[in-house]
Amino acid sequence: MTPKIESIKRAILDRRLIEFDYYYDKGESHRRIEPYFVIFQWTAWYVFGFCLERQDWRLFKLLRLWNLSVSDEHFSQREIPPEKRDFNARYTEDYKLIAIFDPSVKYQLFETYGLECFHETDEGLVFELGFTNHGFLVRWLLGFGDKVKVLEPQSIVEDIKAVAKNILSRYL
Repeated sequence: MTPKIESIKRAILDRRLIEFDYYYDKGESHRRIEPYFVIFQWTAWYVFGFCLERQDWRLFKLLRLWNLSVSDEHFSQREIPPEKRDFNARYTEDYKLIAIFDPSVKYQLFETYGLECFHETDEGLVFELGFTNHGFLVRWLLGFGDKVKVLEPQSIVEDIKAVAKNILSRYL
C-alpha cells in the first residue's frame, strides 16, 4: 500500500480532515475534505469525501493529489446520500465510441476496459463503449497512434483529424 493511501486510510479511521493540493483540468486548488473512502474505480485510485470548500461530496483522483497532510482536526461523520454513493451515476455516456483497433493493442483494451469491450473481426478489434469526457476520449485515442480508426461519433473523428493536422504542422 502506498504511503498516500495509508495516510488517507488512517485519517478515515481517526475521522481527521485531510488537506492537499489538487491539479485538474481547470487548474489547481488547495482542498480540505472529510475523507470517507479510498476506492479503486475506472483504473485509478480515488478518495471520496465531503469537500469543505465546495460543501458537497467529491471524488479526488490520488494521482492528482499532492502535498497531502492529515490534520489534527476531527470531524463528525455525515450521512452520505445514496445517490452520492453511486459513483457511476455521475458519469453519463454522452459519446458512444465505435472504433476498430489493431489486434496488437488487444492487451491495452483488455487491461483498461475488460474482455467484453470488443469483439474480434477480420478488420480488427471492434470496440464499443460509452464515454463522458470528449477531451479525454480524443487524447486516449490519440495515444494509440495508427493502431485505431474511429467510426463513430463523427465529432471525435473531426477532432482527431484537427489534432493530427496541428501535430503535422509543427514538423513542417
